[in-house]
Parts: sequence; C-alpha cells; structure tokens
Amino acid sequence: MKKLLVAALMVMLASPAFAAIQNVKVSGDITSTFVDRNTFDLGTTLGSETGVKTSDSWEPLGLKKQNVFITQTRLRVDADLSDNVSTTVGLINERAWNSEASKTTTDSFGDVITAGAQDTDVQLYLASVTMRELLYSPLTVTVGRQVFNYGNGLIMGDGGVNNQGTGNLQFIAQDLTMRTSYDGVKAVLDYKPLTIDMFYFKNGQGQVNGSWDSYKTSSDVYGFNANYQLSDPMNTVVEAYMFSRINGNAAGSTTATTASDRNDTLYVPGLRASTNPVKGLNVQGELAWQLGQHPVGAAPGHTIAEHRDAMAAQFMASYALPVLDKYKPTVNAAYTYVSGDKNGTVNHDQDGVKSAKTYSAWDPFNEAQGSGTIYNTLFPLTDMHIVSVGASVNPLEDVTTSFTWSGLWAATPFSSQNPLALFQPDGGTTTISPAHTHDSGLGNEYDVNLTYNYTEDVTFGVSLGWFVPGNVFTKANDNTASQALGSVAVKF
Repeated sequence: MKKLLVAALMVMLASPAFAAIQNVKVSGDITSTFVDRNTFDLGTTLGSETGVKTSDSWEPLGLKKQNVFITQTRLRVDADLSDNVSTTVGLINERAWNSEASKTTTDSFGDVITAGAQDTDVQLYLASVTMRELLYSPLTVTVGRQVFNYGNGLIMGDGGVNNQGTGNLQFIAQDLTMRTSYDGVKAVLDYKPLTIDMFYFKNGQGQVNGSWDSYKTSSDVYGFNANYQLSDPMNTVVEAYMFSRINGNAAGSTTATTASDRNDTLYVPGLRASTNPVKGLNVQGELAWQLGQHPVGAAPGHTIAEHRDAMAAQFMASYALPVLDKYKPTVNAAYTYVSGDKNGTVNHDQDGVKSAKTYSAWDPFNEAQGSGTIYNTLFPLTDMHIVSVGASVNPLEDVTTSFTWSGLWAATPFSSQNPLALFQPDGGTTTISPAHTHDSGLGNEYDVNLTYNYTEDVTFGVSLGWFVPGNVFTKANDNTASQALGSVAVKF
C-alpha cells in the first residue's frame, strides 16, 4: 500500500499542471487591400539610392508603379484563468497574394541576400499575462508581448516608426503593416481619476559572437505616463510623461570606429491636454522635448556625441457642426511642428574625434501618425511644419466620406549638410541632396476617403490620395505621387 501511494504521488508530480480557465474569448480580423501606387519616387534623379541587392549590383527601390493585393490576418485568444489573472495570445500573418517564398540571392562573397520577406509565415503578435491587484489593490501588471500606445501617437505609438515596418510587408508596403507590438512589462496604478503607467520594453536586441545578451548592441525603452481626468464640465484630461530610449553602449571599447558603436540616449519629457470647451468641440495640445546624447562619429577609445535639444508641438481641434444632424458634418484641423538641424550631418569643426555641437533634429522615436497618407510614407517625422484641414459627412446611412488637405514645410533648410530622406514603401530610401536650399515648401497632399459599414462586422473602404511636391524639389524631382487603396475588413 505504501509503495502504491508513493507511485501515485510521483505520477501527480510528474504530470503537467494546467491552469483552470474560467472564460475564453476568440476574436480577430481579416483585411484584404488592393494597393495601387504611382511615382512614389517623385521622379528622383538627384542624390543616391539604396535598395536590395538582387545580383552583383544594387537595385534601386524607387517606387514608380505598384499594383498589389495584400491580406492581413490577426487571430487573438483571451483567457481568464482566475478573478485576477488573464492571458492573451495573438497571431498575425501579412502577405502579398500568391507570394509563397522569400526571394534570395547570393553575392560575390557567398552571403545570402534576402530581397523580400514575401512569404506566408505566421508571427507571434501578442503573448502576455495580466495580473490585477498584484500585491497591491490598484496595481495591474502585464508581462510579455503587448502594445504600447499613449496619447495621439506623436511620441509613443503602437510599435516603431509607422512608415518603416518590418515583417512580411517590409519590401511590399511596409507603411501598412499591423505588426505593432513589443516584448516588455507594464505596471498600471489606478488611482482614479489619476492613472499612472510605468513600462519597459526591448526595442532591439543584437547578436554578438553568438550571444544574445550583449548590452553593446541592445536598445531598451523605459517610460511612464500619468493621466489625470479633471472632474469638470469640459471632460478635461491632462497627461505628463517621460519616455527614454537607451541604445547600445560601447563604453570602454578600444575598437569602435562607427557612430553606431557609440552610446545613444534619448529622453522625451512632455505634456498633453484634451478638453471640450463647448458641445461638439474637442481641442487638444501637446508639447514635448528631446534631451540626451546623439552619436556623431567614433574613434578607438573616444566617446563622440552631441547633446540633443529638439522640440515637438501639436495642436488639434475637431468640431461636430450643430447643423444638418442627419448627415453628421464634422470639421477638423491640426498643426504639427518637429524641429530640424540645418547641420545635422556635420561634426563640430569637422573634428572626427570631438564635437561640441547641439543636435536639434527631432527623432521620430515610436510615432504613429499620418497612417495611410502619402507624405507619411515618404518622409520621416522630423524637420517639418504640417498643417491639415479636413471635413467629414455621412451622406447615407452607414456611409462616411471625408476630405483632407495637408500642407508640409521644412522647419530648417535642406542642404548637403541636412539632406532630405525620401522613404519608399517597398523598403528603399532615396536621399535628395541638395534640393532648393532657400525654399521650404515640401508639398501639398489631398486625400479623399469613403467607408461603408456593410454590417457591424464588415467594412468596405476606398482611399484616394495625391501628393504634389513643393518648391523644395527641382523640376526633375517634382512629379505628383498618387495612390488608391481599396479594402474589405471583417472583424469577428
């Protein structure tokens, strides 16, 4: 009998343990989009182009014409394990139709070059556990792969700069990716009306000599966001935050010779407020600064960095007009400023070892604004004034139409010392240097959007856009870019 009890106990200890599941929810969405784009290179002939190596020579990736269908599928499972513990797992697949394998080639050194992640791989999009009232009643902690998004996404959007995505759409339409999550931990203290978020996530992890834990090649993001809801008739919300990014630190290195080997720190304090002064009117404002160190070069045994001193400001307003209620007319306007640096690529006195210059160009950090527009696809969010004015109306039940004009101007002049980077949705980058150095007009964009809610689960959408280059560009580089996006999205 004793032996039987011992054997039973050993079996129990060896058996896998499963948490009791109280509730399971399965959800997701499938979005299929037809993408038609023309002249996203603006006819570029100046400067240099970089792209993907598909043979012994580099193939520029300036996008002159593109017609492609893409499908993006997300599947999410949420499970409640107990009153205070829940888990989330999400999978994502993004692909161009009938692209089943990555295109690769081998260069003269025998290295395999990937020309495009054109496959049907499924990636892990979400994988986290949430513990409520952990050790302390107001405290909720989430650990694992999750989304970090605050405010309007001027600083901290869903995941990385939103026009430079990774994954299977990186060499197709990287600006349309839905991969917007990071591996990290978030702690939320809920003292209503005050909520404080504190978080950390891994922004990047490099591999050095087979090791994945080298601090020299990692990138880490830390931050907190305090949100306070005033108990006033205008439903005012005030936020204060501090976000920071610490890149690889090569302190003590005697072999570092490039800027990427040097310490790169970024600290972003900011304030944001939202209020409703009259019925139907929402007004928002945000101010942020960037401090820290910006690497400008490296030499063995030397630390070479400039002090960051950049600024961003944004003001937004939306007003539901108190007329023609049947058609729900709304007007909106926005102004965004992000600072630039007219000598951004130049060391102080051209000294390769020491620099005392201040770097004032705004780092886009993890912004998530302007999605779906041409200008957001082409330009990084830095060195700009952006003014947008728009209106929307519901001409029919379940149909919404909108029109938006956006004007862009350079905050500081472009030149060979401050080149204009022109991103491409298929992964290429064109650098235009110099453009018209005494002009500031980057261009004007006109966007028309229509959505039709066929059912509460199915939505059809059409988006048309034209970007007309401004006087910064020469005649050889001022062709109008256009796009047409047609989509059907199903949520379940």
